[in-house]
Parts: sequence; C-alpha cells; structure tokens
Amino acid sequence: MATKNRGILKSYFETGKRPIQEEFENLIDSQLNIEEDKASEADAQNDQIDNKYLTPKTVKKSIETFAPVKKVNNITPDSNGNIVVTNVSGTASSITGTISKNQVTGLENDLNNKQNVLVSGTNVKTINGQSIVGSGDLSVSGPVKLIGVLSSNFTLSNSNTSQNAFPPSSDAYTLTANKTYFFKGKFLITNGSISHTTAMGWVATTGLNITSMEYVVQIFSSALNGISTSSSVQVSGVANKVLNAASTAVTTTIEFEGVLRCTTGGVLTPQLAFSAAPGGTNQMKVGSFIEFIEIGSDTVQTVGNVN
Repeated sequence: MATKNRGILKSYFETGKRPIQEEFENLIDSQLNIEEDKASEADAQNDQIDNKYLTPKTVKKSIETFAPVKKVNNITPDSNGNIVVTNVSGTASSITGTISKNQVTGLENDLNNKQNVLVSGTNVKTINGQSIVGSGDLSVSGPVKLIGVLSSNFTLSNSNTSQNAFPPSSDAYTLTANKTYFFKGKFLITNGSISHTTAMGWVATTGLNITSMEYVVQIFSSALNGISTSSSVQVSGVANKVLNAASTAVTTTIEFEGVLRCTTGGVLTPQLAFSAAPGGTNQMKVGSFIEFIEIGSDTVQTVGNVN
C-alpha cells in the first residue's frame, strides 16, 4: 500500500473496472487522516517533515521557531502584535509614532526644568552685554573704545592747583572691572608766559581700582609757531607728575601712551597742574584727544596668535 496521486487513483474507478483491495488501500493512504497526519509540537519545529498538517496551535509554534517575532526592550508583543513602551533609555536620531514624555527615562524631569519662554538674564548668555532674547539685530563690534576729542577750545584755570584737563562733556572715562586698556592721547595747550612747570595726572573715582598704570609722556614747549624743546618722562600710577623744567614757553604739547589694568570698574578723569599761574589765556585746544582701548582681562598678556 502506498500513497498515489489523483490521476492514478481515478484510474482505479474507470468504467468497467473493479478495484482490488490494494487499490482501496492506496486510496485510503492517499487521503488526509485527521488523527494520524496531524503534526505534533515537535513535528512543527522540525523543518525536515513535509507530510503533516498544522493546526493553529502548531502553526504558532512553527512561527515561533522559524520566524520569531523580536522583542522590544525585552518585551514580547501581545496577542495583537502590540508593545506598550514603559521605559526608554539611550539616544536616537529620530522617533516615529507617538510616545509620551514620561515613557523616556529622565525626559520629563529635563523638560520640566527648562524655561517655557526664554527670559533675559536667566541662563541666557549675552553678546557684548546685550541679551540675545527678543527681536531686532545685535551689534557685534571690535574692541571697546573710549575716545574724547575736543571740538572747541576749553578754557583752563589760571592757577597753580590741579584741574580737569577736559570739559565736563568729555572728561569722565568709565572703565570696566577686570580689564586691561591701551591708552594714549595728545594735549594741545596754550598758556601765559609766566615761568612754570606742567604736570599731568589722573583722578580715579566711583570705586575704580587700578592695579597698574604705566605710560610714557613726551612734552614739547615752544613760543607760538616756534621750534620746540622736548623731554620725556616714564610715569607710574595716577598721581600728578611734573613733565618739564620751568619754562616761559606759551605753547605746550603733551603726548602720552601706555597700559592700564584695573580690577574694579569706575571713572578716570585726566588732570593738569601748573606750578605757578601762567598768566594770560590758558586753553586746551580743539583737536586734543584721549583714547582708551580695551584689550582683554586684567591679566591678559597676548591678543591673537602670539606665543
């Protein structure tokens, strides 16, 4: 007895034929038998068996064996193929679908600690002291410069006491804390002919703390439109420093340049002092100027590619 295909089985029953026992046995063996031909779970996991039928139970077992459904975060899909994500960690470049923030470890706390709306001054950096919050453009410029230039002659006191070198509109230079400045200037002075020396200095106010102020001054003295005599002086600090020997010259030019470092910000004001009242009309002339350029912190040693 053996299984036969349908063509052979049909030939047993052609008109005029009488099937014999063996042919009936072949017919029975060629048909599916619900009891004998049903695959067991072991059969369902054996890919060499190809003559057993599968029930839903053994189909599931066969799929689990030969086409398993992967787990997500060690979670097996439910009967509908769904997975409920309750804890997600790590990083991803993108997430598709819907996920609640409390399903990602730490995300909810992180989001709760962020500002809903950016608030100026609250963990937001500024550019050149300007908040980046809001509309409009930010002005980004080079080094901070403080410059005072006289646009008209300024009358100086005819006395032998210290006095401000510039008028109130341009004599207060506000320096920032913990900064280093290059500074320079030129004073164009006309004065009386009574013999006197000329000194220059500075007054620090509003808490300005200067840790070092080193500069060089060159002074030129002459008659009006005459050839000058000159001298130079190295100066430390803000105190008045006499720059020349007593002279009756009626024009004086003072040029200075140096470096200042401060730890506390405040105001610096330039001053002049004559040893005697010069007489006549004393003026700081138009075109006289002072310039401060901020170059870095109060300990800066290099700017740019210097080593």
